[in-house]
Amino acid sequence: MDAIIMAGGLTQRLGMEEKACVMLLDRPLINYLLDSLLGAMHIDRVFVQVSPYSPDTERCVKDTYQGRVLILRTSGDNYVGDMVNAVRDSGSTGPVMVLMPDLPLVTSEHIDMMVKAYDKVGFPAMSVYAPIGLYRELGLRPGTVFNKKGEMLVPVGINILDSVTIDVEQKDTDYLVDIPEIAISVDSVESLHKCEEMLLR
Repeated sequence: MDAIIMAGGLTQRLGMEEKACVMLLDRPLINYLLDSLLGAMHIDRVFVQVSPYSPDTERCVKDTYQGRVLILRTSGDNYVGDMVNAVRDSGSTGPVMVLMPDLPLVTSEHIDMMVKAYDKVGFPAMSVYAPIGLYRELGLRPGTVFNKKGEMLVPVGINILDSVTIDVEQKDTDYLVDIPEIAISVDSVESLHKCEEMLLR
């Protein structure tokens, strides 16, 4: 399975332009997730989608990973359009994991766990969610919440899709995780501090 980190957008809640380059302790945010993807047993190729809005991200990835991570350039004007174009341009021919760049606590083991879960569900697409109660325990307020059959769930920013049918709506299943390291995305100053605290622990 290939993996694509979508890093071509702007971030406003953190007060900085490129979310992927926000420093977490002594490293850019995106590097944590890239290292985990590169270390995962079930991930073949790793891509980062960039756009005219994220030149620093492209430079950072190229300088640090020197060919181990491939760059996909899109317009940056529309997330869904950028994702579809990135999957097309990657040349992937099977399932592809699409991730946001703000998941620094996700480990290689977590990624392999999600790939194995996808292999078992029998759906072309799988979206990863966490229960809203987990965020309350962590003292965080998620930006997006969905009511799924009466249960309030938060999308964590990880999806697995069938690259062959990327142009059409795919039948989707939900994968629920009650794991703080997967649930926490850096979309606010509070969540950035929470990641720092957990990494230092």
